[in-house]
Order: sequence, then structure tokens, then C-alpha cells
Amino acid sequence: MPGSATALVLDYAIARPRRLLAALAAAGIDAKLSETPLQAKNADWLIVPDGDDADDALSKGISPGVLDAIQGHVEARRPLLAIGFGLTLLLEGRTHAAMLPGLGTFRAQVQRFDPRLTDEDERPLLSPHAGFALVVGLDRQPQLAPLVPRGEAGVWLAFRHRLCAPSRIPQAEVAVCHHGVPFAGAIWRGSLLATQFLPEHSGRLGLDVLKAWRERM
Repeated sequence: MPGSATALVLDYAIARPRRLLAALAAAGIDAKLSETPLQAKNADWLIVPDGDDADDALSKGISPGVLDAIQGHVEARRPLLAIGFGLTLLLEGRTHAAMLPGLGTFRAQVQRFDPRLTDEDERPLLSPHAGFALVVGLDRQPQLAPLVPRGEAGVWLAFRHRLCAPSRIPQAEVAVCHHGVPFAGAIWRGSLLATQFLPEHSGRLGLDVLKAWRERM
């Protein structure tokens, strides 16, 4: 992170930032947790952490100030990293009837895994999708390409989510993962990077993702 740039982890009602803050520190990123969304106005780098996407959590809603803070950062074209549920806030549509519509930064509708889907052995797919899964296409992302071993199709990263983005998004690049259907494991455009996978739960490779974000922006 260059010079005296400030990194802010944007707190919100259903956010789960504790483990992420520890991972950021381990990756050499001096990041602080926001006390109010207004602090995002002065942050050079903004990180939107994962959140609880269970229906009982989503039914509590989210402050409009949180979305305004993210939108202002996007419009200023400052570096933004959205993780897990944070990615869905950049999509179109509602994650729950009690939630505000997403910002539409990426022109794709938020999706929910269909509980009627089954795997190749006709077993029902679990929701949330949890555990490690193969993410293909990160070698096209300038920051993360060096983390994909030469000759490998992709890398294994950790997930825990019920909601997701589609595997094709207009005017954006996508790395793809599968859980019954293909979905976006990561999305990027310009200074925006959104990962459905959770770096803070992905071991050493997850820390390397955070380091790469720090070093290449």
C-alpha cells in the first residue's frame, strides 16, 4: 500500500469482519474498522467484508448510508475490495425483501442457489455452499495471475454463501466456480475487485490474495 494511504473495512449490521481484519494484518495491510459509513469518504482504499446472508439476518435490512459510502467510493474510482456478501451489494436486485436493492455496479442480478439442484450423484446440493472449491480464470486478473500455478486450471479457495452472481457479467471480467451451476468466484473491472471466495478462510493462498491486492493497486 503506497505511502500514507488509508484502508478502511466498512462495518455494517450483518458484517463479519473480525477474521478478515486479522488476515489483513497478517498480509501487511494496516486496515481499520469503520465507526460510521461517513468515514469511507476519506478512505483511500475501501474493503467491504463478508456478511451473514441467512434470511433472519437479511430481514434486519441495511443502512442506506452503507450503500451510499460504497457508491461514493466507486464513483471516485478508488481501490475497492468486496468480499463474500460484500460482492452482492455491487449487483442488481434485492438479496431479501427487507434489503435495499444493490448498487448495480456490476450489471447482473443477484442469484440464490436452487435447493432443488443435485450433484452428479443425484444428491441435493447443500446451501450454503461451504468449503473449498476450484476457481478458474484468476490467471486473467493482473493482480492475482501470479498466484495460479503454471499449467493448473485454477486454484482452490474457501466459500460460505447462499447468494451469488452469474458466471457472465457485461463489461466485467469473471473467474468461474461451480456449485451445481456456474457462478462468479470473482469479478473485476478497473479498480474494483469483488471475490465471492473468502480470503480470510483460504489459508496461505488467501493471504497471498490480500498481499497481491495491496502490492499491485
